[in-house]
Amino acid sequence: MRFKTLCAVAALVFAPLAQAAFVTLPETRMDAIFSQASFGNRTVDIRFGPVTTIVAPTLLEITSDAEISEIFGLHSGGDNVVNFYFVDKVDACSGFNTLIIGCGEFPGNDFVVESGAAAGTFGAELLAHELAHNLGLPHRDGADFLMNPVLLGGDDLSGAEVNIILGSSLVQFDGNNRRFIQINPVLIVERLQQVPEPSTLALLAAGVLFAGTRPRKSRTFE
Repeated sequence: MRFKTLCAVAALVFAPLAQAAFVTLPETRMDAIFSQASFGNRTVDIRFGPVTTIVAPTLLEITSDAEISEIFGLHSGGDNVVNFYFVDKVDACSGFNTLIIGCGEFPGNDFVVESGAAAGTFGAELLAHELAHNLGLPHRDGADFLMNPVLLGGDDLSGAEVNIILGSSLVQFDGNNRRFIQINPVLIVERLQQVPEPSTLALLAAGVLFAGTRPRKSRTFE
C-alpha cells in the first residue's frame, strides 16, 4: 500500500493547533466538492457516522511510517467505510517531513490529518484531498486542483478524475440509488475524560453550598 501526502504552504491558513486532537467535519463543503460541475448528475454524498474515540497517546504525534501503519491498523468498519483519523501532528508519510499535514492510503480506506489543519481555512479541501487519494487519485500540479500536493485551497476535479472516483468500491448506492461515501471519523486521544457520577456531582454541589454559607474572614494586607 502506498501513502500520499499533503503539505502546508503557509501556517496562516490553519487554526491554532490545540493541545489535544479534535474533530472537524465540514460535510456541506465536502459535499460541494464531490458534486461540482465535472460530476454532472453523478454526484456523491459524503456521509459522516458518529465519532469513534480511541485512546492511543503514542499516536497523537505521527513521526514515522511505522506509526502511520499502526494508526491505519486501527480501522473500524468494513472495507467500503473510510476512516478519518484526527491527531495533533503528522510529520511522516513515506518519510519524515515536518511540512506534512495529512497522509492517506493510495488507494485504500484510511487517512490521517492534523486537527488544526482540518479546522483551518482550507480544512475541507484537506479532507477531500486525502479522501480522493483513498479513491485512487494521484497528485496533480496546479493551484486550482484539489490534488495539488500543496494545500492552496483549490478544489477542481477533472472529468477523468471523477471517472476514477466513481469507479472506486468506496462509492456505494443507497435505497434511492444515490451515490455516497460512508465516513467513520476517529479521534485519537491521550486519555478518556472522566465524567463524575451523579452522586459525586451532588456531593460537589453540597460542598459549594456549604462553602457559600461560611462566614467570611477579614483579609489583612501587609
